[in-house]
Amino acid sequence: MIVLIILIFSILFWIIKYFWDHRRFYYLAYKIPTSSFDYSFSGIYKFFTADNKTMLNILNEILNNENEIVKIWLGHILLVVANNPDDIKTIFNAKQCYDKPSFVKVCAKIEKGSLFGYLEYWRSHRKVMNPFFGLQGLKALIPIFNDKSKIFIKNLEKMIDKEAFNIFHNMTALTLETILKVMEYDVDIQNQESKTRDVFIMNLDTSNCAMAFTNDIVQYVRNKTNNNEDEQHKSFIQAMVNPRNDFTDDEIKDEVHSIVLAGQDTSAIASSMTLLVLAVFKDVQQKVVDELYQVFGKTRDTPYIEFENVNELVYLEMVINEVMRLYPVVPFVVRQVDEEIVLGHKYTIPVKAAVVVPISRVHKNKKYWGDDAEEFNPERFSKENISKIHPYAFVPFAKGPRMCLGYRYAMMLMKIQLANFLMRYEVDTDLKLNELEFCCHVTMTVCQGYMIKVRNRKC
Repeated sequence: MIVLIILIFSILFWIIKYFWDHRRFYYLAYKIPTSSFDYSFSGIYKFFTADNKTMLNILNEILNNENEIVKIWLGHILLVVANNPDDIKTIFNAKQCYDKPSFVKVCAKIEKGSLFGYLEYWRSHRKVMNPFFGLQGLKALIPIFNDKSKIFIKNLEKMIDKEAFNIFHNMTALTLETILKVMEYDVDIQNQESKTRDVFIMNLDTSNCAMAFTNDIVQYVRNKTNNNEDEQHKSFIQAMVNPRNDFTDDEIKDEVHSIVLAGQDTSAIASSMTLLVLAVFKDVQQKVVDELYQVFGKTRDTPYIEFENVNELVYLEMVINEVMRLYPVVPFVVRQVDEEIVLGHKYTIPVKAAVVVPISRVHKNKKYWGDDAEEFNPERFSKENISKIHPYAFVPFAKGPRMCLGYRYAMMLMKIQLANFLMRYEVDTDLKLNELEFCCHVTMTVCQGYMIKVRNRKC
């Protein structure tokens, strides 16, 4: 009996001490408005057992709050959701918010890469990688983008005038093969039989297969470079395996894993969604084609697209941006608060809280995008119109020092592959945009698949 009493008092003492030591954290949290999250047992159970589709619906309900700053408790984890572009600017640029929360790193299982990893790895990795994703580095990738896009276009010939198919599988093969070639790793994915191709790509979503594949890439590149410190590196991975940069094997593997996942998914999802939207809006599809004819001439031949041509495809970029506004690949971004920061001009966010930027909600906020915010209209991104929009109301790749390193890479690849596709094919679909359902793991995808039909374009 005495032992039980001592145990109870010990637990009570520990609880009291914990809350006393963290009294400022809970005091500041108390002042922040609470979201509409259902904190009942059934609500919490539903949240943690939801599938990808249900989870996205729950998150949208939670984030659909009129307050510009709200809090959500997930156990002892404090999430603070910021809906105002001014606050989003602060979050993306403040040094206090550079790091990612521990639960993000644990869930991603890539703790030593620049995408999900700790701040120390991000800083050292980006220093080596930045030159390869700058303008000069991207210019060197133009031949790869063109060559891989031509294979993509050629392989679609067997789908002409056939039933609807999920273009995402073809796009994923294209983007994966491209990013691997960029890393000096040659593998033929696009020309494999569709079942073999899809199984190969699907296996990369499993942790063991992904890491085994990453190990192969690193070992291949390491053998190819022969640890020659004086060699001029053609890719970031060649620079990372160079002994003078002093990266551990785990760092290199996590970085490669991060880049493969990001380089494959982002462009494939955005490009597939763009084709699906263009299949619905035939007038916009025709305007894109008119621009392509103006730049390359009226022909069905797949052009070689130079770096200068990419910059000429202004309307195509407007279309891509509008698609990413309505259907962002990553629906929200999470950062950790390492020092107190003020948001909403009056709420001090405590240390160890996680701040959430709900990209999908901000992109459709009528306050910044007008009453037709949920309608598709590429003209929003004309030079004249976009100048009137808050620069942090559109953040598909995040912004600030820790924004997506490959955003220029993704945009350039998408413009080249979509230009090649639309010069050769017309695209149609039976799907209706208002009937689409979305699933969310890390990225947001269409549950029904990106089902399109293709036929030869008539000049």
